[in-house]
Amino acid sequence: MKQVFILRGLPGSGKSYYAQSLADEMVAGNESEYVICATDDYFYTSEGEYQFDKFKLPQYHNLNLARFINALAQGIPLVIVDNTNIKKWEFIAYTQAAHALAYQVKEVVVGEIKDKSLQHLYAKRCQHNVPLKMISKMAYMFEW
Repeated sequence: MKQVFILRGLPGSGKSYYAQSLADEMVAGNESEYVICATDDYFYTSEGEYQFDKFKLPQYHNLNLARFINALAQGIPLVIVDNTNIKKWEFIAYTQAAHALAYQVKEVVVGEIKDKSLQHLYAKRCQHNVPLKMISKMAYMFEW
């Protein structure tokens, strides 16, 4: 069965950890059997340093969607979208492409969205230095 998991959650909530754990559990970490598509990947320099640029965000989201569709076209059994996906429209193209190519789609919310104490924790452990104020704003805007 071909499956797509669309992860949703605040920065620092553990989406990337969840994605890798899911791949390890479902396909025993066999790298030819899964692809994790994260827009964050495009913000890393060749030296491995993360450099967020809000002006490149639309371009990088498009590149991530293209990588996702390519994985589906190749018939990769497990494809995981590791983005915040705060609004439903942000992942509708992923869902439609997956359904068009006969993948089962599961939406997974990682972490708690509205819990203020956890938002503080997420801000502390977020590897991309997203400030608490932005995490709280994203929580407020989150669409169920």
